[in-house]
Amino acid sequence: MQKKHLFADRLLAQMPSLRALRCFVTAARYESFTQAAEVLCVTQAAISRQIKELEESLDVALFERSGRHIALTDAGRILYNASYLSIMNIAEAAEAVRRCDKHALTICVSHTFSALWLSFRLPSFRKRFPDIRLHVMVTDHFMELDELMEPDVIITKNPPREPEYDIEPLFHDVVYPVCNESFFERHYRGRSVKPLDLLTHPTLNLSLLGRAQVCEHVDWRVWRNWFQQGDGSDRLVESEHLESNDYRLLVSQAEAGEGTLLGWHHLVHRQVEQGRLIRPVQDALEFHDRHHYLITHKNAKRRPEYLQFREWLGEEVGAMMREWRGVETQTT
Repeated sequence: MQKKHLFADRLLAQMPSLRALRCFVTAARYESFTQAAEVLCVTQAAISRQIKELEESLDVALFERSGRHIALTDAGRILYNASYLSIMNIAEAAEAVRRCDKHALTICVSHTFSALWLSFRLPSFRKRFPDIRLHVMVTDHFMELDELMEPDVIITKNPPREPEYDIEPLFHDVVYPVCNESFFERHYRGRSVKPLDLLTHPTLNLSLLGRAQVCEHVDWRVWRNWFQQGDGSDRLVESEHLESNDYRLLVSQAEAGEGTLLGWHHLVHRQVEQGRLIRPVQDALEFHDRHHYLITHKNAKRRPEYLQFREWLGEEVGAMMREWRGVETQTT
């Protein structure tokens, strides 16, 4: 009997780390280190490092690498087939234990929403509900969280369709131009500024490639086409502009006076309130058919901490949208 214990102990001592196995299983599942990093909310370098250490500890190659493409070797396939169900069972058990903590709430949001909406509101939430422990998962790849993570709450424009989640609209999109005061003084002070006049000076543009899910459908081309149609003009206006798929970068450049940005109300209204950004024109686009959604796991809906979070979120969104009421808009 003692020999069996010694053998089991030796196996446990030689077993690869669960962190390395989790990285390996996720990379094998998606055949991509990049996607594995997004799913696990770590860097690609961290995934590569964990897998390299795993290969070194086993003294065998687990992946065949060809450029950005990876494929399991025969040894990797053996390890994957043996590890996948075990890792998933552990993940599910951990999630069950996590849900037993009645004071913990797991919420999932995008990078942009986290940085520009949630971050400055969290202190007031934590002060109001000090007993609620938040787990904030930040990713732009919500659809890849299935089977690996199961948050209580997701806030996104592209809701999952799994039956265990309930979906409700949270707020609709409002978009208007913003720039800093010095940029406005240089280009617009003393002038009667029309919507298309903004395109005759530097603009900051959300890239078509790799757009964040928060703001994927409106750019300066949409703005130009809308107001050309609206005022009967057929002129084409272009300007120098910075283009990026990182909306946080574009907001910081607008604050630095580098150009005019199309601002989503929920992402820039705080900067406007504080005077870091101003609106050069009062025209705006309001999209009543485009929403951020609140997606709630059905198991979380009756938990006290969720009900408190939902009440707080409704108050914050209500206050944000009340600021918008009464402003002249172009509704779509």
